[in-house]
Amino acid sequence: MKRLILICCVLAAHAAWAADGQPDVTTPDGGRYYGAVEGGKFQGRGRIEWPNGAAYQGWFEKGLFDGRGRYEAPSGEIYEGDFDKGEFTGQGTYSRPDGARYRGAFLKWRMHGEGRFVDANGDLFEGSFVNGELNGQGKAVSRSGDVYEGEFRQGLFNGKGVLTYARPRPDGSRQVTGIWRNGRLIDDPDRRAAGLAVETALLTQRQLLDSALAALAPGRPGVIDMYFLAVGGDGSQEVFRREAQFVRSQFDERFGTRNRSIALVNSRNTFGSAPMATVSSIGEALKAIAARMNRDEDILFLFLTSHGTREHELALAQNYMTLRDLPARELGRLLKESGIRWKVIVLSACYAGGFIDHLKDDSTMVITAARGDRASFGCADENDFTYFGRAFFKEALPKSRSFQDAFARADALVAEWERKEQPKEERSLPQIHSTPAISAQLARWWATRTNSGSGH
Repeated sequence: MKRLILICCVLAAHAAWAADGQPDVTTPDGGRYYGAVEGGKFQGRGRIEWPNGAAYQGWFEKGLFDGRGRYEAPSGEIYEGDFDKGEFTGQGTYSRPDGARYRGAFLKWRMHGEGRFVDANGDLFEGSFVNGELNGQGKAVSRSGDVYEGEFRQGLFNGKGVLTYARPRPDGSRQVTGIWRNGRLIDDPDRRAAGLAVETALLTQRQLLDSALAALAPGRPGVIDMYFLAVGGDGSQEVFRREAQFVRSQFDERFGTRNRSIALVNSRNTFGSAPMATVSSIGEALKAIAARMNRDEDILFLFLTSHGTREHELALAQNYMTLRDLPARELGRLLKESGIRWKVIVLSACYAGGFIDHLKDDSTMVITAARGDRASFGCADENDFTYFGRAFFKEALPKSRSFQDAFARADALVAEWERKEQPKEERSLPQIHSTPAISAQLARWWATRTNSGSGH
């Protein structure tokens, strides 16, 4: 939030507002005064107007504004409240044409004492003001909804305070409690404790990944087995974890991938109990799957859900640490190096269509939530699914006889939802790339699922 400074306009004795009849007094600078005069000075209730547009109406004492009154400046600023010997002093309200407004105590033209100020941007400040700035205990609410409550000095967060975010931070947290100096957090006990927890969890990551990879069952000769790998990339929003876990469970239960599935997930809830999604762990998982499967017949279903960039990189982010994102070209390289032949790759991310050229080959189907130049929708921390994830996996796939069929149904659903819920945004335009070879292999696999009674 911005530093708060307000200096009220001074009564330079220039003002104006229309009146009927002749003034009781005309001043040397053109002011027209209507009211009582005692001993040659304005006294009691009256009003005065100047040619430049300034005006005052209220009480006078020995020629000065004194008592309750209303002053309008040529600039459009308005003060209404207590005056003392010609100055804003006491309780009053002040407003500017740009929308800024203050209600509270004044001392000699400045906000001083308890008050509430809303600036032109819509940010709110309330508490104890000293010479126009918050000092001591106060509260600040930004236009975006962030709330700070605690100590201020010269309009800045300074001392003990709590900052509550309207939306989660990149690490997933919603609140910071600590010590601030000149608007900067210098001590955050909660973050420090969480950082220690992450360091401890990192010691177990090698074991968690090794255990998950070791649990993969080998492919069965003469049977087309499907292997499943889910990647939940951005741990700052739980929607990606929820989506990855749902799809893994769906494939384990319906498509026989139990003991042949892995989920690599970044989340504030699982960093100590499940393997994280990093470029390295994705590469290791692909190699481990390739080593277990029969590469001539088995199929990998790779599902990646996260934020995507215009540069066609998949976000990999874990709370309280920095991870390297996964570019489309590098994912293509990892898949090629793994030696896995048959693949279905589904990417639920903005601009995911930009991955297709780096992943496609004769034995690979690629499905993306958006065209390479379009955003996708639904990635909110509180959601269970992104738009495309819900449309494809939850709504369409259970009713479909092929992944192509599921894509067609999901594409129609996403278009319908976007028209209703995102009418001003460009359509995401989900994409699919397939070939006769992968389609034929998938048809053979679907037939085994139907014959075994484990699917449509």
